[in-house]
Amino acid sequence: MQNNNDNIFPILRYYAAFCVMFLHFTGYMRIYVPDHAGSIGVLRSAVNFYQPTVVMFAISGFLISASLERSDCNATLFIKKRFFRLYPELWLSMAVYLLVLFLVIPGVFDISILRWIITQGIGIAATPSCMQKFATGSINGPLWYITVLIQLYILVFLFKKMSKGSKSPLLYWLTCALLAFGNLAAHFLNPTLPSTGQKLLERCFIPYAIWFFIGVTFQTFRLYQKTKGIVTLAVLLVVHSMMRIFGILEFGYYTGLLSGMATASITVLFAHLSDKLLYKLRLKELSQKLRKADISYGLYLYHWLFLNLLIHFKLYERFHWIVCLGLFTICTLIAAFVCQMLMSEATKVLKTRGNS
Repeated sequence: MQNNNDNIFPILRYYAAFCVMFLHFTGYMRIYVPDHAGSIGVLRSAVNFYQPTVVMFAISGFLISASLERSDCNATLFIKKRFFRLYPELWLSMAVYLLVLFLVIPGVFDISILRWIITQGIGIAATPSCMQKFATGSINGPLWYITVLIQLYILVFLFKKMSKGSKSPLLYWLTCALLAFGNLAAHFLNPTLPSTGQKLLERCFIPYAIWFFIGVTFQTFRLYQKTKGIVTLAVLLVVHSMMRIFGILEFGYYTGLLSGMATASITVLFAHLSDKLLYKLRLKELSQKLRKADISYGLYLYHWLFLNLLIHFKLYERFHWIVCLGLFTICTLIAAFVCQMLMSEATKVLKTRGNS
């Protein structure tokens, strides 16, 4: 049985969460602060070089596969773990969003908020109609990722269950090929769809499953333990850089299919080989500390609230965009940390009552 602490996934989760935050921030600041579009674009290019959502998909695929392997695909245990990993913090974030937005714009609330509570509460990303003209036009834009992730959890569980834990290389490589085709099909189909169809495709697992399944494949076959892992990582880094810098074969849905596949592979390999490459930095020691107090999910959940507030109050007109970036980051960190502490205390109380 592999040691799941023998990697730096917690560090990479934080890296991906911050990159997602900064991508969303720069995406809107390019519009609202056009005079600084050049410098904003430099930051945007840097944080998007290794596409952060692809990094998160690869990590999730790896960890879910390992979890299913440990539990022998026990459905009850799988559902319980995924539920408590995703939903309590999601529901708390929804309550925080509602409270803050009610204090800021109480006059816009209507019955569509109730529909939003139900749909987003079960993990379906949506924006109530009354919020579609507020700031970014989305109450929490990044939550499509949660919608897709839930689908991928179900998909990989069914795959492992139906294949009876098979470790046939042919089965996995054929599945990867099929999922890669799904991404390309989505890429070419998307422009032909009406806006509703494009929204549904955006929230469907098909375009993203290849990057998630690469994580599953690396875990299943322990590809990160192969003797030429460092050489493979070096080749992938060079190939990925060539594709990103020169735009070679950069086509696919959401991001380049091949550069995304390289990013997913680099993520898993670097997470396990970092000590050999950067042993003086003691990354695994730092990773162990971050594992004990992980607020990366909170960063993902709360940053859109502060992006909306920044745009609503037009802070970019009062302060330099770098100052706005600092405020945006600090507020998100505080919200994620405080809410994580609240969740931890609530969990302790519930455990205490359950044992009494």
